[in-house]
Amino acid sequence: MRIYQVVVLAVVLGTLLPVWLHHEVHGVWNVHQMGLAFFLWLNTIIALWEICLWLRIDRIEADYARFVTQYAGRPLDRVIDFFNKKITLGQIVAPTTWSEIWSSYALFDPSYADRKSFGFWIDVGNGFSTSLVSLLYLYGATYEVLPARVLGIVGLLACYQMLYGTVIYFSSFVANGRHRGHTAGNLAIFVGLSNGIWIVFPGWAMWAAYQLIESNTYDVFR
Repeated sequence: MRIYQVVVLAVVLGTLLPVWLHHEVHGVWNVHQMGLAFFLWLNTIIALWEICLWLRIDRIEADYARFVTQYAGRPLDRVIDFFNKKITLGQIVAPTTWSEIWSSYALFDPSYADRKSFGFWIDVGNGFSTSLVSLLYLYGATYEVLPARVLGIVGLLACYQMLYGTVIYFSSFVANGRHRGHTAGNLAIFVGLSNGIWIVFPGWAMWAAYQLIESNTYDVFR
């Protein structure tokens, strides 16, 4: 399989599973639960990649140094080459495979090939701190593993962290001029869209979490 096929399959199946389970348990298709299913599962995938950023930063720094010359003026080509790359089943679970996401993205923002940067640490922190919490909030909305108010507090804190980190990162990216030298289209796709998802959906998830807290029921997901 090619990497883009693995990613699409993982996102689609990982989103549909909790939506289907929620319908099986409660007999409803709830738009707020569907939104959470997409975003919190996507965040879990990204969190795993962010852990790979931590585990393979030496490799990322070395690959970036090579890519910045090999793909000079063609950062989009590097991204396309990565997602078109064929991988084996064993490579799907290898951190080195997913480390290339960061050495490729570093052509847009070099901070991801710099272990001293804010971009590196905010994403590594997100990876370790929100992976399991995202799954707890997602599946807790269906299986009520915690009192509604408690789950709401967990979801509110986790999603506020995501939203805050994204806003600060994006502000840092622009204020430090790292957008210069890139086309508007590339920035819209690889910086604007990616950061936009982590602003809109955490805001939505925070609203749902507030409903859990305010009502102390799971009505928002029913």
